[in-house]
Amino acid sequence: MALLEKCIKGIKEGPWTLLQLRGNLISSEDVNGDDVDFLTSTESLHLLLEAVFEWTRAGWCHGHVRRRLSRKVELSLFTPDGTGCLKLDLWIFLPQLEGGRTLTLDDCHEFLSGTGIQRLPLRLEVALYLQHLLAKKKNLREKKYRRALVDYQRRCPEFAGGLASAEKQGTISREVRLQSREALQEAFQNPSPGKKSLLRLYEEGLLSFPRNAKAYCVMGCDGAGKTTLARSLRKSGQQYARVFTGKHLYRKSLLYKLAVIFIRPLTFQSRERFDEIFAPLAYLRACLGLRMKLLRWRQGITLIDRGLLDFLYLDRKTDDPRFSRLFFLSRLCGKRVPVIHVIADYAAISQRKDEVSEAGHECYDRDMWNAHATRCPTNYLTFNNTESIEDSARTLDQVLRGLS
Repeated sequence: MALLEKCIKGIKEGPWTLLQLRGNLISSEDVNGDDVDFLTSTESLHLLLEAVFEWTRAGWCHGHVRRRLSRKVELSLFTPDGTGCLKLDLWIFLPQLEGGRTLTLDDCHEFLSGTGIQRLPLRLEVALYLQHLLAKKKNLREKKYRRALVDYQRRCPEFAGGLASAEKQGTISREVRLQSREALQEAFQNPSPGKKSLLRLYEEGLLSFPRNAKAYCVMGCDGAGKTTLARSLRKSGQQYARVFTGKHLYRKSLLYKLAVIFIRPLTFQSRERFDEIFAPLAYLRACLGLRMKLLRWRQGITLIDRGLLDFLYLDRKTDDPRFSRLFFLSRLCGKRVPVIHVIADYAAISQRKDEVSEAGHECYDRDMWNAHATRCPTNYLTFNNTESIEDSARTLDQVLRGLS
């Protein structure tokens, strides 16, 4: 818990702007509690995600990013043993104003000062909370909502009468609804619906990860222990049905076998280098292979020892690895199945496989984090693999259960 408290302190003091929408100021009391809601910007979100990557590498936490729609990112920080979890809902567009309007951080600029955690004036925070309850059709008789209404009633005289009525009757009256709407309209006069590109609509509609996971891609730098961890996880629980070799998504195809027989001898290249030359084609075939496998895998969860983006990553054993120039293919095809990115210290990696340089190892982890954590949709977990295999498998299973 002490390490996760370092993350909480970092969230409070970082160079980003997070507008906390309701509740008490984020603290260790929110661990294993309800989500903490923030309104933020894309720039602040990326700064925070970069910090989470560094915290994960340092062993302070395991970081999980889930994003199904562009308007919201669900960020979860797990304690190193996987037993504690801090959940943040980071809104880029807040679609909880009447009339189909959305609220962004830019709309709130006159109420913000500096960086770190910010709050709206209390009357606006209460008005926005009432709109949230109405938009989500919350049951006001639940204990946590009644507690919040009583707290706001005590602190905000302007809405005290309406809040008392809502807490007592379990419903928000028309008068209070109008009062909250007018307060927000006065403060935010021109909020407008967020617009999406056709490509973003395509990604969200056709590439999004399934709600019930059939497979996890367990990826990581060579020597990070991803395959060993996947096999140990397979033995730890009956819900994990099999471990599948990721390269078989394209190497088992007839076209690839023919290419190896007739084309590879002409290139005088190793199998690995040959795959990199035709990386975009290998990626497309792997995407198709994954779709076919997902239709055939009926029971249990399959652990695939490679991520789809691995097939577009070149020169990984050099000091300057990189993505293919045709990386844009990842936005056009490839089912976004949940990804587990296994991170390990370079000292441990070099003992297992002395093939990757320290600079190449850091580039791989950082490039994969940036590619997965900032895209939409995504379901991406970074897991710090520093314990024994048995302990790491137990912790990973605990984390995955917490996310299900």
